[in-house]
Amino acid sequence: MAQIDNIDPIKSFFSSEKLQLKIFNFLKKNNYKIINKKEYLDKSFDINITKGKPLPQIKNVGFLGKVDIKEIKSIQEKRTFKKLHKQINRVIDNKVAPITIDRKGYIINGHHRCDALRILGKKKVIVRLLNLNAKDMINLDLSAKELQKLLKHHKFNTLNVLSFKQIPELDQEILKKIS
Repeated sequence: MAQIDNIDPIKSFFSSEKLQLKIFNFLKKNNYKIINKKEYLDKSFDINITKGKPLPQIKNVGFLGKVDIKEIKSIQEKRTFKKLHKQINRVIDNKVAPITIDRKGYIINGHHRCDALRILGKKKVIVRLLNLNAKDMINLDLSAKELQKLLKHHKFNTLNVLSFKQIPELDQEILKKIS
């Protein structure tokens, strides 16, 4: 396993020295490990939620809103610098899609986006909030397509979840174009 004091894998994906240092310091501070020239691990992810099983990739369903980034939690260990590079560019260009989270703040879709937003110092992030827990998604044993259909018509009895603030409908139309 590569040491976290080796910035070389980061240099091969990011040309800006300032950005390289930002990423390097973020990884070092937040218990990440560089495992090779292309990948890094989040060593503080919560393995108890999915027991290492990948979740179906749910997209474009859920209530649009904003939450404090500190409330978002990781359930995926392995990441790639290539995907991080893509998401950092999207954040810089202001074209980042919402992160899909469950009722407890666990990321369903968007781990690289979340890393990019954190690296670039964002405090509030746009999310799609699902009325289902990640742990339950594993137990349902449904495909992404089946889950997407189910969640499209799911209603909350309250939107009082985390620091969630729903986004007005006019702004939702704009966000749909980049999702």
